[in-house]
Amino acid sequence: MLLAERRSLLKFVSVFVALNTLFLVTLSVLYYNYQKNLYTEILQNEMINYAETASESIYYTDAMEKLDDFLLHDARFSIVLLDKQENVLFPPQNSLHVKFKKGFSTDGDNYLYIKTIELDQIKDVHYLIIRADTIDKELAKTKKILSIVLFFSILFFGIVIFILSKLFLRPLREYIELLDRFIRDATHELNTPISVISMSLERIDKDNLNPKNTKYIRHIQVATKTLSHLYSDLTFLMFPSQAYPLGKIRVDELILGRIDYFMPLASAKQIEFTTELEVCEILINEHVISRIIDNLISNAIKYNKRDGEIKITSDQDSFSVSDTGIGFDTAQSDEIFMRYKRLENSSGGFGLGLSIVKSLCEMYDMSVEVRSQKEVGTTFTVSWKNSRIVHAT
Repeated sequence: MLLAERRSLLKFVSVFVALNTLFLVTLSVLYYNYQKNLYTEILQNEMINYAETASESIYYTDAMEKLDDFLLHDARFSIVLLDKQENVLFPPQNSLHVKFKKGFSTDGDNYLYIKTIELDQIKDVHYLIIRADTIDKELAKTKKILSIVLFFSILFFGIVIFILSKLFLRPLREYIELLDRFIRDATHELNTPISVISMSLERIDKDNLNPKNTKYIRHIQVATKTLSHLYSDLTFLMFPSQAYPLGKIRVDELILGRIDYFMPLASAKQIEFTTELEVCEILINEHVISRIIDNLISNAIKYNKRDGEIKITSDQDSFSVSDTGIGFDTAQSDEIFMRYKRLENSSGGFGLGLSIVKSLCEMYDMSVEVRSQKEVGTTFTVSWKNSRIVHAT
């Protein structure tokens, strides 16, 4: 699966599952509250009915001692009789400590219904209390069922949307594969003409050219350097090598060599280079470190101002490339390393260079950091201080 396809699939499925989960959770909460109200209403009605039945069943008793014989017993409920001072009269040996409130109320694990009654033959009875277990058991069962339904619903919809997303993204994958195939073929075809132009420029006797032709040759050199750099980036993307042999590289010497390579491009914009380079030798593949340096220098030239400056510094642990270019907002620091991402379109390019820098740094466990300010400039710093593979010697 392609990286773009994988990212699109992950984002789409994540958003759908999140929204679907929110929707199902909302429905579950509404259903739970509905069931809670329903259980409560049913229990209240049953307690009222039982209270009426109990009142009728004890109407004919003439003594508290005979009361138990007249009660209609129900295992779900228990009866308590109180006098006006809220003292327990029935059942004997019972005590009741509740916050007295007529109607319905809760007391810990019990649900209470308190009703005022008057029994002529038992003068002291004034309150009838029906006590029942709360609906916690029913609600716990409802929660369990809802949790199971919610889990399998999210799982089911997640699988369905994953399958559908892969089907919908298949045309995108085919299109990207077709585009990659075209770029791969075009890159392969570019090699020969670029090599011919470069060799031809090297063989031209520049001493015998008039100033006008010398200017044209310089333009051709700049264009050739640009094409050659783009070709190198495309080659890295389309034909990535699986193994990069390591060797001892003098970073300071390599930077000076790459500055010389890019001098025609920088001169076209009248950009000056300044350097502060320490002697430093690291263990790395020359092609890899060259691609990192080339892309950072090329980027500094491309987005620099005319008559600008590029400053390159290095020490034992890192090197930095600073320009006096257009800069960008700090909030966009992560975006610039995305493939095909360009924050400014007027300078051309395909948005590949910084993506390649990031990939190569990750490959060698190096870090790349960027600091930028709009209309002031940008600084990229590549560090191998904490790298496990690249190290100073």
